Amino acid sequence: MKHLNWDDLRLLLLIAQEGTLRRAARKAGVSPATLSRRLDDLEDAVGHKLVERFQGGCIPTAFGSDVIALADQMGEIALDVERSRERQDAHAASGLVRINTDEWLSYFLTTRFARFHDAYPNIEVEIITSHRPYNLTRREADIAIRPYRPEQLDLVTRRIGTLAFGLYCSQDVAQRHAAALANRDWAKLPFVGFDEPRAEFQSDRWLRALPGAPAPWMKCSYGLGILDGVSHGAGLGVLATFLAGDAQDLHAVLPHIPELDQEIWLSMHGGLRTSARVRAVVDFMEEVFSAYRETGH
Repeated sequence: MKHLNWDDLRLLLLIAQEGTLRRAARKAGVSPATLSRRLDDLEDAVGHKLVERFQGGCIPTAFGSDVIALADQMGEIALDVERSRERQDAHAASGLVRINTDEWLSYFLTTRFARFHDAYPNIEVEIITSHRPYNLTRREADIAIRPYRPEQLDLVTRRIGTLAFGLYCSQDVAQRHAAALANRDWAKLPFVGFDEPRAEFQSDRWLRALPGAPAPWMKCSYGLGILDGVSHGAGLGVLATFLAGDAQDLHAVLPHIPELDQEIWLSMHGGLRTSARVRAVVDFMEEVFSAYRETGH
């Protein structure tokens, strides 16, 4: 057997995937004639016909199918090597990565980022909490995590999860108002919600629509204030469901309110895609949100 050109094996795999020389050539960025010649060279090197060529397409021979399966394994190994290199590059990366997000997601990230420092000790992370989205094009932040998809064309965006919400109270409130909770007698229950400037938040609109429910007697200007009030017995409040796992003293009145689900989008400037430090942070956040999708915490 002659010396094999590994790149020709990659082209063989592409031919098998695309089904025709023309489509495979277009995807590979070469002419069909060049691809046909490369296939001839590969068949000459292995000493066997690999592909039967027909007018309507290409069909691997029995031997060709075996070689294609091995080429596919080689492709996976090459990807593993590339991922290992990227992880090593990221581990050695240094510098500051600024993440802009809102209150709930800021709390979600800050309570889950500790182990990131163990893996990437030279990367600093700054989490900027703001209802106002920072301008990534002007580099006010490197990454944004928001409950909507940004519209700027020069941003790289991806959906990384869904933030769910439920109605909670403290265990003490659950015991004192057990009958009203069991009967869903909202009129007899105390509530905690947002203040007037944030009264149009989706969670507050939902709260005000509960049949007979009184207006929140305690109002807060920020989400974590509602968490503090609910945790310390001030009443019922709408909270992100991941808090149920973080605060064991919470009682789930309604564990999930589907109409309040929010898609979570990660976005960053296209010029940062090759930054090792930014890639490390993005990969870590995707792991965190993947765990949240699986466990709810």
